[in-house]
Amino acid sequence: MTNVYELDGRKLSALPEAHDYLKDMLGFPDYYGKNLDALFDLLTEVSRETIIWVTHYEMMHPKLERTFTDAMGENPHLTVMALDEDEAEDYGTEEYR
Repeated sequence: MTNVYELDGRKLSALPEAHDYLKDMLGFPDYYGKNLDALFDLLTEVSRETIIWVTHYEMMHPKLERTFTDAMGENPHLTVMALDEDEAEDYGTEEYR
């Protein structure tokens, strides 16, 4: 089974707020440190196929984009991709909003 999540890049543009949003949307544990190192650690520990679609990808903070890219390089089970609103409906990810 594949975990599929949809994130809104507009909510990932400012780091302090982005970490709260990521914790809620990705179901991170209470011990999540809400910083880029902690995000990287949790993303690289994913052991089940996981796809994270990001709408408004261009709005994401560059450091978050880099962390996602680095985590994908370390974890073959993780895929993070840009997705426009029309594609979200085509892929049926609206149920994950």
